[in-house]
Amino acid sequence: MEEPYTIQDQEALTKYLNLALEHEWAVSFEYVIHAYSMPKGKYFYQDPVMNLQLDSRAQTIQIGIDEMYHALQIGLLLQQLGRQASFKTDVVKRYPKIIDNLKRDKMTEDQVAAFYQKVKFEKVDDPKLQNMLLNMAADELRHSRQFQAMIETMMAQGLIDDLCYSPNPEAEKREDLKQVHEICQLENALAHEYLYYMIKFSEHQDLSQRLFKNSINHMRHWDKLAGILVKLGDVIRLENPEPLEHGGEQTSKPMPDEYPGKNRLEALEHTLKGEKELIEKYQGILGLFPEGDIRSQLQAQLALCLEHLYTQQNLLDNARRIIPPGN
Repeated sequence: MEEPYTIQDQEALTKYLNLALEHEWAVSFEYVIHAYSMPKGKYFYQDPVMNLQLDSRAQTIQIGIDEMYHALQIGLLLQQLGRQASFKTDVVKRYPKIIDNLKRDKMTEDQVAAFYQKVKFEKVDDPKLQNMLLNMAADELRHSRQFQAMIETMMAQGLIDDLCYSPNPEAEKREDLKQVHEICQLENALAHEYLYYMIKFSEHQDLSQRLFKNSINHMRHWDKLAGILVKLGDVIRLENPEPLEHGGEQTSKPMPDEYPGKNRLEALEHTLKGEKELIEKYQGILGLFPEGDIRSQLQAQLALCLEHLYTQQNLLDNARRIIPPGN
């Protein structure tokens, strides 16, 4: 990230905030991918902030959630300024070794903390914005200390060569894995689409909060699907991956960065279509699993998608009664 960054006008401010936003989108995704690629309840460390033994996997997910909230803060601010919030992302990487992912996470936190701390405001006087950036920098410094503690613990325990879960080499031949991965992709896309519209229509409190609720539900589904893949001997995928020079993989497009809904009616129509597609996928996959934990989890997620379908259909019907076309 470019730093120190000097802000002299509204254009420079918009560019700076979108650079920050693209970073926050990327790491909110990358940290969770790193966490889903490691075992649950195996790598404990003494957290330097909370003074408690914590699971590295669980805390990495929590840090990813923190970054998502940073992204939402920045996106909502851009919307308030009358500027377009970017949904592009920085590059997301995953290495074969757990410790290498944690080292990348720690390095990223140090870089972005500096990006927020060292920005210079020369002709833009906005104390609340400056305060927000300092608060986010404080979060990033905490995250850096937590990642450092995870790394030091693994090194002290001789675990530096421990590997992430590997993709199942038979995945393309197994219909269950193919379909779970397809649903993961749809859940990820729909979760972020709802976030995009939540920011875009943030002045409409009733609409934005309903969209946010649906987004969180789809994120939880994605989380559960990552666990299902591990049970099936596979691991969550990066979308649009390319190989890294020294092993591992990266992607410059881990999630869609454009969505078709330019007004409220179009947004509701498209999310309704997304829910219908996801429901069809869940209904189709249930027959591949016998009664048990996996089938029960998929049924629960299908049920929530049916609730979303009801909500989105009513939101759309009510909007058509009130809102003129094109608004």
